[in-house]
Amino acid sequence: MSEPGEHPVIPRLETGIPNLDAIFHGGLPRGSVTVLAGPPGSGKTTLTQQICFHHAAHGGRVLYFNTLSEPTAKTLLYLRPFGFFEPKLLEERIRFIDLGVILRTKGLEPTASLVMEHLKQFKPSMVVLDSYKVFDDLASSAEELRKFTYELTVRLMAWECTTFLLGEYSADQFEHPAYSAIDGIITLKQRELSGEQQRLLQVVKMRGTSHSRDEHPFVVTTSGIDVYAPGVTLRRKRLTGQRPQLVSRLKTGVSRLDELLGEGIPHGSSVIVSGVAGSGKTLLGLEFVYRGARDFGEKGIFFSFEETEERLRATARGLGWELDREIDQGRVRIVFIPQPDILVDRHILEMQRHVETLGARRVVVDSMSVFLHKIEDRRIVRDKVFWLANIVQNHEAVGFFTNDIPSGSAQHTRFCVEETVMDGLILLSMEQDGLKRQRYLEVNKLRNTGHAQGKHLMAIGYGGLRIFPRVDEGLSQVEPVPRRPGGAPEAVLPPSTEVKKKRRPSSPKGRRRK
Repeated sequence: MSEPGEHPVIPRLETGIPNLDAIFHGGLPRGSVTVLAGPPGSGKTTLTQQICFHHAAHGGRVLYFNTLSEPTAKTLLYLRPFGFFEPKLLEERIRFIDLGVILRTKGLEPTASLVMEHLKQFKPSMVVLDSYKVFDDLASSAEELRKFTYELTVRLMAWECTTFLLGEYSADQFEHPAYSAIDGIITLKQRELSGEQQRLLQVVKMRGTSHSRDEHPFVVTTSGIDVYAPGVTLRRKRLTGQRPQLVSRLKTGVSRLDELLGEGIPHGSSVIVSGVAGSGKTLLGLEFVYRGARDFGEKGIFFSFEETEERLRATARGLGWELDREIDQGRVRIVFIPQPDILVDRHILEMQRHVETLGARRVVVDSMSVFLHKIEDRRIVRDKVFWLANIVQNHEAVGFFTNDIPSGSAQHTRFCVEETVMDGLILLSMEQDGLKRQRYLEVNKLRNTGHAQGKHLMAIGYGGLRIFPRVDEGLSQVEPVPRRPGGAPEAVLPPSTEVKKKRRPSSPKGRRRK
């Protein structure tokens, strides 16, 4: 019951589909009548059956009516391989009824009467009609179909049933005569998105709740349906109660890099490490994770899309690092995702799960440009980069995101939008010096942190990276800002703008005569 003056809250049902409840902004409204529309093979039946078994496993009662789509025996045959299928729930909690015979021989009215009979006997809290489009074919007119749908939905509402009507409807059929009595419409389809062939789910309409209207990718696995909605679930958390002067910072532990980074990298920051092929990006990221585990006891995770874990371990051994020990003791985790297998939204959420379960304080993605290489629209790239940065900030970690840039190019990142989203940018470069190439490192940007400017010589050898800061470009010591008794900082002019006291020019009268 809601308190006087408050708006009544519609009860919600958990669907049991990962991230689908978040798309509904809290779950499916109880008692709603929803159409699941999509072409054959789009996943309508699997999605609905997974919801039904989850509902039954939590005490609900489900009636699942098959019409002319397929017989019940065939439905159960294809259900058994899924992880959500529980045979012990059949008959007592979830019951499958075949309406095919009566539909073929008797028509709509006797079928509706039989449905009501089963409702009275079983008293379900959830009902499915698969497929409802059969009734379109059997109805003699649009008026008869509208009347049949209206009477059916009214009866189901009287029983307080949450109902799903499945059908091979397309977007141009949303003026269906039965849709005036429908609470929700969910479409499932398959098309190319972000350079990938993906299954997509969209909530077009749902009465009684706000909801995401975006298309969300999903996959069908042996576990069932898994929906990916990072735009809904990866919201940036607001940090409260933390004053700027008390922001915790991280030391990288890499050679003399920390001398260039002032007080250190603020926790929650994402740093791009850009450079051409062979400039040392992967090694810097790997050493960042290794030094954190060995020298500071901080857990780190390394996501790789090109190098396998075995090759990265071998690289570390060749440099004299004991990375194997840190991995075996659970302080470092390497996650290899082959480039052809990348599904951006899916793997963004997998990254979030890995970071959360490990409790990682250091995160490396090698490389971000490979991870997003199928996406051509820079606006979409910007969104994905923002979600990656959210993972780091929400867990108060520090992220290094390596980024490949074309050789000879003046750009700092692959897509030219990443540096505006993330907090820091470290540039690695190589220049020809006589008969050999010299490597350089430059801290181009680091928010909320004073850092050294200019290029600094870098070498790679046994032991890892070695950085040689230039004396003339070193980080100057910054004096702390004095504070008034009330806590507000005093206005202090920087040295370049301080007003110097002018000397009075000497007058002839003031000169001593010789």
